[in-house]
Amino acid sequence: MMTIEYLKKLQATPKIGIWKIRGVSENEIKKVEEKFNIQFPLAYSEFLFLAGESCGALPIMDTADLETISSDWHYEIMQEEIRETGLHHTLIRPFWLFAESNGCEQFYFFYLDEGNNPTVYLADYSITDDNKKDIKSLKVNFSTFIEKKIDTAFKRLKEES
Repeated sequence: MMTIEYLKKLQATPKIGIWKIRGVSENEIKKVEEKFNIQFPLAYSEFLFLAGESCGALPIMDTADLETISSDWHYEIMQEEIRETGLHHTLIRPFWLFAESNGCEQFYFFYLDEGNNPTVYLADYSITDDNKKDIKSLKVNFSTFIEKKIDTAFKRLKEES
């Protein structure tokens, strides 16, 4: 059993409304790390352990589950999108896309060399050229990003009821 150090708020939130949050096994996490020859930051490993199968009502774009994000076909879509929009000139450090929308047109990621609780970045359309993408730091680490998503989910639930 993984000890949760960074995502205690997520650990204490197994469900938002009727939507259950479901994780993946440590073994599944290790398989993906081995497949891509990387090591996930501890905060992200905790996220996967707690919510890697389904992040329930957390508003984290369309796709954030480990099975899809780590699939070969998804990786190819991401690489193509990065090449076509010029991001391959910017994304030169090792990174991991952890959530995306519309076939990687927009995505959240972190760099793999920023420690156990890395800063979250957003790749999104440029405001000056819609054929290009820009990268923006959200200026929060991964655990804070997830905590804010939990707060947003509960706020939405309250507004809808």
